[in-house]
Amino acid sequence: MLRVRAAKGRQLAGLVAVLSVAAASFAASSWVSAEDTANKCAGKKYTIGFSHPFGESHFASTLKKKVKRFGDESGCITVLLDNTTSANLESQRATLESWVTQKVDAIVVLPVDLNALGGLQKKAQAGGIKWLTYAQPTKTADGSVGFDNVQSGDLVAKDALAWVKKHYPNGDVTAAVTTLTPLAGFAGRWDQPLQQFEKAGLKVVSKQDCATQSCGLQIAEDALRQHPNMKVFIGINDDAAIGALRAYMNAKVDLSGVYIAGQDGTLEGLEAVKKGASYRASAAILLDELAKSILDNSLAAITGKGQADYVTPVVLGSLEDPKLLDRLITEYKD
Repeated sequence: MLRVRAAKGRQLAGLVAVLSVAAASFAASSWVSAEDTANKCAGKKYTIGFSHPFGESHFASTLKKKVKRFGDESGCITVLLDNTTSANLESQRATLESWVTQKVDAIVVLPVDLNALGGLQKKAQAGGIKWLTYAQPTKTADGSVGFDNVQSGDLVAKDALAWVKKHYPNGDVTAAVTTLTPLAGFAGRWDQPLQQFEKAGLKVVSKQDCATQSCGLQIAEDALRQHPNMKVFIGINDDAAIGALRAYMNAKVDLSGVYIAGQDGTLEGLEAVKKGASYRASAAILLDELAKSILDNSLAAITGKGQADYVTPVVLGSLEDPKLLDRLITEYKD
């Protein structure tokens, strides 16, 4: 499988240039064998902790299971997972403190609050623990595991605008975009749609923090009551977008005239796309590739061999490319 290697601060242009190659490679490839990871361990055993603040999301829970499985299959990596949900800072802090006390070899974390966890990061690094950030690289970290959120937002924004141009040439339509402002590293997911919609003259009537199905449902229900011409809904993730889909269905809106898109490429989101109704696309992170990089980047940081910073490609899962869509779905069933 193609790996997109990137130093911290890598510009978007480099990633865009390889996306079509990444999609083609992904469609025909599978995860690199566990033997490859085992070889990088060089006969030693390591413990790696992975903390995600939204463990309740389908994407995060599936990713955690894959990281754990790939670690087990390598025979040389023990993976520890946290139970943090709803971006609970104290829950995440307690788990990270326990890992520091255990003296794990590396921690991969999407911090709920970078500043609040800064002291703990310093303590971990002072004790020889490698600290890698997930989804939002920082200069003080020993490495990063990521995906391009700007590219993710750009993919769904452009696809939505192309659909609007075709189905509503007179422009009598409005949109909703969900955000998650506490996680600034994800801003590209909403900044791109907001900026591109404004430039195209597509009015956004709802912009609220939301990353769950329940709030996606509520936001869409409330917005539809005030703006029945809201025909476009972009979720920061598939969970928010799936919730919105249910709101449209409950309101008995003609789904042929609605465009809904999510981001992450969860199984539920991708299967909704495949049904061919109003859920038109999901900007999908290559899930196996991301799980593998959590292990590889950690080993690189621990051993000093290889690159500890990677960017995992994002591709658009839609009915425009049925084979790619099916391959993305398969990643959840492997």
